Amino acid sequence: MGKTRMASGYFVAVALGLALAPSAVRADDKPQDSGPESPWRVTLGAGAIYHPDYLGSDEYEIQPFPVLKVEYDNLYVETDGPGVKANVLPHGLFEFGPIVKYGEGRDDVEDDVVDRLPEIDDELWVGLFAGYTEKGIFGDRDSLGVEIEAMWAATDDNGSTATLGVTYGLQATQRLQLSIGTSATYADNDYASTYYSIDAAGASASGLSQFSAGDGWRDVGLRVSARYAITRAIGIGAMAGVSRLMDDFADSPIVDERGSATQVFGGMFLTYSF
Repeated sequence: MGKTRMASGYFVAVALGLALAPSAVRADDKPQDSGPESPWRVTLGAGAIYHPDYLGSDEYEIQPFPVLKVEYDNLYVETDGPGVKANVLPHGLFEFGPIVKYGEGRDDVEDDVVDRLPEIDDELWVGLFAGYTEKGIFGDRDSLGVEIEAMWAATDDNGSTATLGVTYGLQATQRLQLSIGTSATYADNDYASTYYSIDAAGASASGLSQFSAGDGWRDVGLRVSARYAITRAIGIGAMAGVSRLMDDFADSPIVDERGSATQVFGGMFLTYSF
């Protein structure tokens, strides 16, 4: 039925992280008689991302994604891949809150051999994130942010993941924002077994070797991004990145024999804020 979401949720979330970042605005674009700014801000938009069919595949696809963020001062709710993320701390530097996502299954993949493996149903994932951003690292126009995210499978025993990310951002001009970030994800035994192990039945159906995957660092990644504020309300942006699967995740036959441990991705988007 549905397309595999094993990779798309991760890469779309990366793209949304850029799309929903604060936009650059030139001072002379601000209305001169508008009075105090409202604490409310809404961002709408859409984009498309080029990403692997599943995390470890060498087949790629283009997927559209929506953009939505509703802010009240430092509080916000936003789309986060196939889910929702909310910051509940009214602090300018610290963020903390819940994440709810649906997906991470694997079915109807492009690779005919991998497609013969038992399907993995989509499910509900719940989690928490915490982040801190320090401004003025090398000057008054840059920042360094650290974020930790932990996710658990809520409807099936498909494990959990934890991701640590670090991002450096620079307001290059009044309209242009640039950033570079790195991240690493750790996955437990249940997650590794669900998505990267192949049991006797799967080996018989697909012709791939049996494989038992264990917990460890799933992947490390690097991404660069840019966002340009056309006007106070309209923004455009683009991002590109690469990640590398590691340990048992790279050695699994669905990656080592049928895919690639090196994954690339990229995307573009357009947003409107009011």
